Amino acid sequence: MLRRHLDIEALRALVAIADTASFSQAAGQLGRTQSAVSLQIKRLEETLGRTLLRRVQGRVDGATEEGRALIAYARQILRLNDEAYHCVARETSVGTLRVGLPEELMESVFPAAMRRFREQYPGMRLTLRCDLSAALLAAVDAGTLDLALFKHCGAAPAALDLWQEPLAWMAGEAWANERPTPLPLALFGENCAFRIAATGALAREGIEWRLAYTGSSTTGLRHAVACGLGVTVLPRSLLAPGLSVVAAGLPALPDAHLAVRHAAGESHPAAARFAALIGEEMRLRRAAPG
Repeated sequence: MLRRHLDIEALRALVAIADTASFSQAAGQLGRTQSAVSLQIKRLEETLGRTLLRRVQGRVDGATEEGRALIAYARQILRLNDEAYHCVARETSVGTLRVGLPEELMESVFPAAMRRFREQYPGMRLTLRCDLSAALLAAVDAGTLDLALFKHCGAAPAALDLWQEPLAWMAGEAWANERPTPLPLALFGENCAFRIAATGALAREGIEWRLAYTGSSTTGLRHAVACGLGVTVLPRSLLAPGLSVVAAGLPALPDAHLAVRHAAGESHPAAARFAALIGEEMRLRRAAPG
């Protein structure tokens, strides 16, 4: 019987395009030229005899039905491939990897990503710093961190986006439908990307607001909102029991992005792998039921 094999690097390119919705961004993420990535997808489609991506005026407009099915398989294949390689190859790198990341990742995707990282790089010691994105970027630029995972709501130079999702206004279950004036807000510190997005959106609509709570902990912020101190702005994935999305009378918000920036110079492969694991866990969390 004729055996047919799928090119695993072509599958990696397909997943990158699905995640970034862009051939150029996928090429940058993979360290290849856009033409090389386009050729990989073309050959993959020729191998299968199916169109995998919808294209509109040269842009990616999502996957076809066959493409979505293959992308789901590709994620499993790539994960198993990478884990098998790192398990059998026995990565012997030793040293310390200095990572900065937002506090909210510690209670969501970090535990699973850390477990996989330790399995793949048992000799690497990880040191963590949780802080505001502005502080993390300053640290990586100063060379005191090897990589920074940070939040932004717009363009982020010298960085690679790992994840994107909508920001949402959230309030406690007891929140009244009518909007008080000034609007009570529960927010992170002054340099937080979510705070800047929220106050900027209110300013553009001429909506007055007051600060009812401020803090650096996601858990503390959610408790303050659940108790009715005010409304907040968080990514949809951080919606928790006791909170609900509110939109009536409140302005539209930009998307939230999670990006990575590496320190200047040649980065260790472990740094790139750690960032990739965070991105993978974010996508797995989105795909999980409920």
